[in-house]
Amino acid sequence: MEITKPHLTDYQKQILFSESRFTITEASTKVGKTHSHIIWLFGKTMELQESNGFNYWWIAPVYNQTKIAFKRLRRNISKYGVFKFNETNLIISCPNGAEIHFKSAEKPDNLYGEDVYACVFDEAPRAREESWYALRSTLTATEAPCKLIGNFGGVSNWVHKLKEKSKTDSNYSYFRVTCWDAIREGILSEEEVLQAKKDLPEKIFKELYEAEASEDDGQLISNESINKLFSNTHINDGIKYITADIARLGKDKTVIYYWNGLRVEDVIEMNISTVVETANAIKVLQAKYNVNNTNTICDEDGVGGGVVDILKCVGFVNNSKPIKVKGKEENFSNLKTQCYYKLAESINRNEIYFSKSDLEIKLSEELEWVRLPKELDVSKISLLTKDEIKKKIGRSPDYSDALMMRMYFDVNPNKGNYFIY
Repeated sequence: MEITKPHLTDYQKQILFSESRFTITEASTKVGKTHSHIIWLFGKTMELQESNGFNYWWIAPVYNQTKIAFKRLRRNISKYGVFKFNETNLIISCPNGAEIHFKSAEKPDNLYGEDVYACVFDEAPRAREESWYALRSTLTATEAPCKLIGNFGGVSNWVHKLKEKSKTDSNYSYFRVTCWDAIREGILSEEEVLQAKKDLPEKIFKELYEAEASEDDGQLISNESINKLFSNTHINDGIKYITADIARLGKDKTVIYYWNGLRVEDVIEMNISTVVETANAIKVLQAKYNVNNTNTICDEDGVGGGVVDILKCVGFVNNSKPIKVKGKEENFSNLKTQCYYKLAESINRNEIYFSKSDLEIKLSEELEWVRLPKELDVSKISLLTKDEIKKKIGRSPDYSDALMMRMYFDVNPNKGNYFIY
């Protein structure tokens, strides 16, 4: 069998022939991501004359997407008559014994396996981070290379965050391919791209065609400030506080923060816990850092009220009236919105430091969705609700809510601090 090498652009060659084990590519739509990476994965299966038991994976967020790649490769190689195609399980068997599996990332547990010698994770930004964790574990035994590709998925997306590794770890390389790169290589028509720029909102065009971040019109916290939240080590120590977002009716996640001034220095996460267990966890944190009940605040909605009753600490009622500032009422729909506005101001001024880097992706994603609704009533300013955000990111914004409650003590400075004259 004789295979003619296909034409590749300069940027495709840089990605495919990178010496790094892992490549992360954020790229414009229609610049040849899928096409070039199918070529790479197929080439990997052909490297050895005998590859019995060697598996090669193509992964996409959902079954229908991975099936598209399967059909594309089958269409190109079926003419040789030496490959076998399993249409049910989406497996291509090669004459040297290698198998190419086309898999969905919908269930991370299905990405644990053996003898995987190369992998492409297509449209990775649309898949859950847990899928990457499972895949990364699978690749450990064979030390196999993996290429992650997709459109820009936002600055808080786990794939975008992986690019940080490329700055310090030679195992990782990051590539950004724009529509203008594709025009120079003759892949896209300049006329078509310019028309798309006219037809689409600026934010959508930047993300889909230029692989670039562009904040939503209603986004309160800038992407740059969100990124700096985790590197603002210059923030000074200060008064100690504890904030806790309590799981509602046993759902969501309980998140507890210890604050040293505006520095989050310790975090407790609890998936399932009773009111008493949550209260005891807060007591342990209070004793460890010498924090009083007057400087401890818990979400009082739902079961959180029980925690407040046990501790006798400050209760935070999300839908209560905004606090008067210097005797004047502010035009916010509720206390939660008022505190989120204060939080946005503080983060945008780089006044807060969050020390737990392992939570960076989740917290960043939640803070990106601190947004105004499309229809804004300036007389009673509100934000997207918790349920609306949950629909967007697939979970409750518990990490950002625990962050927001710290602002209660800044909005209401008489709480938590006592002075004797």
